[in-house]
Amino acid sequence: MGARASAADEATDVASTPEPTTTFPAFPLVVLATAIVLAMIAFRRRWLALDGRPGLNWAASPMHLMGMCVATWLAGGVATLVAARALGLDGTIDPAALTVREMAIVTAAAMGAGMMAALGLLAWMRRMQVVPHTTAAPIRSIMSGVAMLMVWWPAIASAGWVAGQLQRAVTGIEPPSIGHSTLEQMVQGTRDAWWWLMGLSAVVLAPILEECLYRGFVQQALRRAGLGPWPAVLLASIVFTLMHVGSVPEGARAASLTSLAVLACCFGWLAERTGSLVAPIAAHVAFNLGNLVMATAFA
Repeated sequence: MGARASAADEATDVASTPEPTTTFPAFPLVVLATAIVLAMIAFRRRWLALDGRPGLNWAASPMHLMGMCVATWLAGGVATLVAARALGLDGTIDPAALTVREMAIVTAAAMGAGMMAALGLLAWMRRMQVVPHTTAAPIRSIMSGVAMLMVWWPAIASAGWVAGQLQRAVTGIEPPSIGHSTLEQMVQGTRDAWWWLMGLSAVVLAPILEECLYRGFVQQALRRAGLGPWPAVLLASIVFTLMHVGSVPEGARAASLTSLAVLACCFGWLAERTGSLVAPIAAHVAFNLGNLVMATAFA
C-alpha cells in the first residue's frame, strides 16, 4: 500500500510539474521593435539613399587601391610574425591559447603596423592628389559618426539576437554572452599594463586600420570599378565580416557575424554619406569601446 501511494505521489509530482516553456526577455524585443520602427522611418524618409551623396571620391584606380589593401595586410601580417617569433610562439597563433601579455603584444604589433602602413599610403595618395581633402570639420564628423551609430544600434543588436535565437532553435547551442576572443581575454585578464595595451589596440588602432582598409581601399576599389554605392558597401561589408571569422568563437558565429555584417553596412553607409573616413572611424571606436565597457562591467 505504501509503495502504491509512493508511486502515485511520484506520478502526481511528474504530472503537476509544468513543462519548460521558451520565454523571450523583454529588452531584446523592445530593441527589435525599435529597430523595425527606425527602419520604417528611414525607408520613408530615404535616409539610407546614397545616390547624389559625395562618397569618398578617390581618384585612384581599382588595381592601385587593391594593391594598397594587400600592402596593408602584408604589413600587419609581417608584424604579427615578428612579434610571435620574439615571444617564442611557433605555428598557428591561436588567440584562445595566448596570455593577455602575448595577445596584447601580437595585437598591438599587427594593428600598429597595419595602421601606419594604411595612413602612410593615404598620406601619399593625398600628396599625389588622388584623395581630396575633406571640407567637413573633424569634430562634426566625429559627432555624426557616434550619433548615427546610436541610430543603427537597435538594428545591429537585433540582427545578432535574432540569429542567436535561430541558432538555439535549430542546433540547441546557446550563444555565449561574449562573442569575440579579444573580449574574452580582456574579461578574464587582470587590469595591468598589458591589458590596457590590448584595450588601446582594440578601441583605437583596430578601428583606424579597418576603416582605412575596408571602407577606404576595398570599398573605394569597388566604387572605382563601377559599382554603385550600396553594392560596394555590401560587398566590402561581406569581406569585413569574413575576415573576422577567426576572431569569433564557434558557438557565437551566427550572432556575432550577423551583427558584424550590419555594423559594417553602417560604417560603409557613413563613409559614402559623409565623404570622409572620420565618421566611420569615430563610430567604430565608439562601438568597440562600448562593447569593452559592457563586457568588463557585466561579466
